[in-house]
Amino acid sequence: MRKIAVILCVTSLCVTLFLGALDIVICITLYDTIGQEFNDFANVGWLMAGYNLPNALFMLLWGRIASLVGLKCSLMASIVIFEAGSLMAGAANSMGVLIGARVISGFGGSGIESLVYGVGTSIVEEKHRARVITVLGTAFMLAEGVGPFVGGGLAEHVSWRWCFYINLPIGGLALAALGWGYNPAGRAPGRALAEFWVRARAYPYGVLVQAQFWRRVAALAVFKLDLPGLALSSGGFALVMLALTFGGNQYAWGSATIVCMFVFGAGLLVLFMAYDFVILPHVGTRITGHAPMPLVPWRLAANVAVLTSSLCGFFNCFAFELQSIYLVQYYQLVVNKGPTLASVHLWQMSVPALVSVIGSAVVNERFGVVKPLIVAGVVMGLVGSGLLTLVGSDTSLGQSIGFSLLAGASFGCVYQLSLISSQLQIERCDADFHSRFIEVTSYNTFIKTLGFSFAGIVSTTVFTVSLRSLTESHRGLVPSFSTVEDIIRYRSENFDGRNSLLGKLLAKSVRNVFYCALVCSALSFVFGVFTSKRRTVITKEEEPAEEKLVSTSAASTLC
Repeated sequence: MRKIAVILCVTSLCVTLFLGALDIVICITLYDTIGQEFNDFANVGWLMAGYNLPNALFMLLWGRIASLVGLKCSLMASIVIFEAGSLMAGAANSMGVLIGARVISGFGGSGIESLVYGVGTSIVEEKHRARVITVLGTAFMLAEGVGPFVGGGLAEHVSWRWCFYINLPIGGLALAALGWGYNPAGRAPGRALAEFWVRARAYPYGVLVQAQFWRRVAALAVFKLDLPGLALSSGGFALVMLALTFGGNQYAWGSATIVCMFVFGAGLLVLFMAYDFVILPHVGTRITGHAPMPLVPWRLAANVAVLTSSLCGFFNCFAFELQSIYLVQYYQLVVNKGPTLASVHLWQMSVPALVSVIGSAVVNERFGVVKPLIVAGVVMGLVGSGLLTLVGSDTSLGQSIGFSLLAGASFGCVYQLSLISSQLQIERCDADFHSRFIEVTSYNTFIKTLGFSFAGIVSTTVFTVSLRSLTESHRGLVPSFSTVEDIIRYRSENFDGRNSLLGKLLAKSVRNVFYCALVCSALSFVFGVFTSKRRTVITKEEEPAEEKLVSTSAASTLC
């Protein structure tokens, strides 16, 4: 692509990614507000998990859809779906409706995230991928910078509902940016719409009532989109996350309900792997005569280098989400700051993350190294997570900032380089480079988004169970509460200082979440050490002629 075309394309992708990132950051600021609004703090973690779970699960599917209908149409469709979920969330009158709206937004957001990174890293040469991810990462960090002010300001001075309604004009801008800035076929938007209208009018709609048409649709759904695999994986992950939500809250951990959720959830996930690895390839080949397309093919799952880099990113994202959510909660619940001022402390994580994103991209583009940067990132994550466990009720602002720097820098470094490490495992001379590049990009992003999903639920579970246990062990010394929601409400209405007994119990509950993040950072370190040693190509002389041809062809196909 020409330089001006690349710039316009990346700009449109940045606006699109900004839309999804702003929504995520704003929701982090709403935990306390919405928990009190619906008197349901125990399920408030589903504000993020309800978005992140479908966001992760549908990422693999969006790649398939894009290969069938085109990247531009898929991206624009994902924005429209995201906007519909935002509209529904703003009008929600119960926690259940709000969570349902977040699920719809998550479906749209999954298309935004997976396709944006897939397009962005494929329209440039290998040595420039880190630069593109840095630009996209900057859009994400910009959303993190303005998100606290937007979310907190709207929640405090207007209504929390406008935290979702604000996505509507931004989504309109994203659609316009994509329409004018990203034109893979080189056609003006007006001409493209006119051609679409002509094709739509000429389509033989009579085939819709024919049995043969629906047989082809069924074959497409089963053998190319792998909807049965999607259903199995979605059901499995949902049951496990429901068990983590209800365990220790509505039901005891050893109750039949929680045990059954864990068992059936794990069983569905095992069945999903058996279906995608064995059943679908065998049955599909016999029925159709050619290889089907499972969501997670065995060749991808069995690639150790892709797996280690993806799991390294999974646990790093898990830790970062735990820390981001409860750093804000610490300032709201322990220090008693409002949503706006509490959310500003996200900068303690996002600023060092942005610095490390830019720094690691410069080093990667200059020297081609990947693994040393990943190892540096996971070491910073391990040390930073350990420092955050020192947070207490009397922690000063300077200490809090100092404790957060390394954890934030770790995320910025690992998030982008774990993706590059996975992409490097696809040989550029591979005849299927185009499809496998999208496949591994979606897979890596899918695994990392699962980390965000589970973090939203696990963080709330750890916090609520810890706080309930601590208040019960200090019965008589603190007021008696029947639910965690009552504790949160009492604290906001009767603030008695950050070093009071209740303040210390809240701080200890937050610290338990940070201990969980420390475990995740340790696991990220383990997998980071075993990532691939492959380097990115940094000079044209290093790139064989036939690989240049394949790379150029793949990029032009994507755009």
